[in-house]
Amino acid sequence: MNFVLDNIGTVTLFLLLFNFVVSWLFRSKEFAIIRGVILTVYSLVFVTLFDTLVSFIPPLIILLLYSLVFIDTLLLIRPKMQPLWVRVLINWPGQWFLGATIIAFPWAIWVLLFKSADFLYIPYILGLIGILQNFRITEECIFIDLNDNAQPSQLSRLELAIPRSNNNDKLHIIQLTDPHLGPYMSVARLQHICKNAVDKQPDLILLTGDFLTMESKGSVQTLSQSLQPLKDYRGKVFACMGNHDYEAPEIVKVALANNNITLLIDEAQIVQTRLGPVEVIGFDSHSKDRKLKLSNAIKSLPNEKNIIASIAMLHDPTHLSDLPLASHPTDLFLSGHTHGGLMGLVSLGLKTTVISLFSKSPDHGLWGIDNTKLYVHRGTGHYGFPFRLGVPTEHSVIKVTLKKSK
Repeated sequence: MNFVLDNIGTVTLFLLLFNFVVSWLFRSKEFAIIRGVILTVYSLVFVTLFDTLVSFIPPLIILLLYSLVFIDTLLLIRPKMQPLWVRVLINWPGQWFLGATIIAFPWAIWVLLFKSADFLYIPYILGLIGILQNFRITEECIFIDLNDNAQPSQLSRLELAIPRSNNNDKLHIIQLTDPHLGPYMSVARLQHICKNAVDKQPDLILLTGDFLTMESKGSVQTLSQSLQPLKDYRGKVFACMGNHDYEAPEIVKVALANNNITLLIDEAQIVQTRLGPVEVIGFDSHSKDRKLKLSNAIKSLPNEKNIIASIAMLHDPTHLSDLPLASHPTDLFLSGHTHGGLMGLVSLGLKTTVISLFSKSPDHGLWGIDNTKLYVHRGTGHYGFPFRLGVPTEHSVIKVTLKKSK
């Protein structure tokens, strides 16, 4: 142990290179690069703060947590959902230490400048809160009025409609997005979320992509079992693809088909609801030539006149800017992808997130441009950065007041 303590920088460099090479050889180049970047940022902060950390946390505990971060990465080389004991002993403590160390970046800068850092326990307490927040599902009723006169010329945040006592004349939609089966989303947990959605008997259940993580891409059975409660809601459940779904597209497509979920890829379908016919559109997640492909997709859709609403699924809300909306008037787009901004002040009743601080991109909630509205769901899971902080997961019933002119 003394050797490691005295040579923490060298040991860290060795572990970084070892993880990178093993990941490249036994998983993929992309996986090696993504994890390599995350671990490099973590390692730079950790080595900078190491002397401060061991001054108030026993060195043995520090080295144990430090090791779990690299072990957690090695476990990801083979796509496999882990049992609970691995979650409790390896995944969760390792990912807590990884994420908390990364958000301790300002303390590392302070150490480099002034050779000391006070209150270093703060990011680790925040990290613990974030890990706990991963398991909390917030159920809400979201009210959207398509008759709202707000028609901004640029995509802007809008206010939700005021709740009304009579909801029978509203279209009820449950959106499930970004479950990301993995460390914080077990098969049983996603089954419970799906069952909860069916029990509410909405008019539509719309799945807006990103079902998998690095762990859950091993077999179709994992995702298929997770979505099983949706199977008997046939004809009312639709899905589109997310960007991560194209890491294992056949697994996603087969699992959806096994559960009678209609996958829409740059296409539309009319579904009869208790209020009348609704057009449901599913736009694909394109990584290349996105503007051209989405433009061609929306222009190819038939113009349906005898419908009460047109609802579109678009995984990434930033792709809305690539769609020529006038080509096919659409009342409401439903997106995910952002995980609500992942870190922010939403839990405190504020709208601020990391995304909103540094960009004008839609992060969560209701947005609008011209006659079109966009709702960005915070998601039921997350991927990459290991915890949420101040941005809870979401399981909402979206109640849509239809346009009077329809």
